[in-house]
Amino acid sequence: MGYLVWIVIALLFVAVLVALAARRTRQLLPDLPLPPGELLPPAPVQRLAKGALWVIAALVAAAVAVIVVYGPQAWRDSDPVRWAVTGLMLAALLVLLWFNLRVKALRERDDGSFDERDDIILARACGGVGGAMMGVTAVWMIALIESHRATGLVPSYWLHLLFWSLVMTNVLASMGGIVLSYRRA
Repeated sequence: MGYLVWIVIALLFVAVLVALAARRTRQLLPDLPLPPGELLPPAPVQRLAKGALWVIAALVAAAVAVIVVYGPQAWRDSDPVRWAVTGLMLAALLVLLWFNLRVKALRERDDGSFDERDDIILARACGGVGGAMMGVTAVWMIALIESHRATGLVPSYWLHLLFWSLVMTNVLASMGGIVLSYRRA
């Protein structure tokens, strides 16, 4: 199997782990009795998380598109490709920083925009991150070993891409866990 197929398998595995962790988190939340047919309005943290997740996913998709278009070896051979991909990944990390600072500001306000449900969700929503990162690492290792079996030598640009994929798996799984945890069961 090609390494791209293994990466797709890893992403599916990660999505399942994050969904399971989010479901477990929803089960821990206190019940909010609502009249029939009435929906709970989105919380400020929920709106922030959803917006940040979309922006981060778009930045990561753009970085992946650059790697797919120019090829992984362009990471080593072409400075503009490496700078573009690194810039997109750092931009995604800045969006995560912005999200965390906004959540901190909401927590410090005393106007009810941050409550105990938000606290529980933020504390538990990242429960699937470790498993997601382990799954991606395992798939990367299998793909690299299988694709470089003849020589046993893995080019360094693959290791750089492995690093960035793990960082972005952490970020996307964290944000995805938060967004999924807010969904009603």
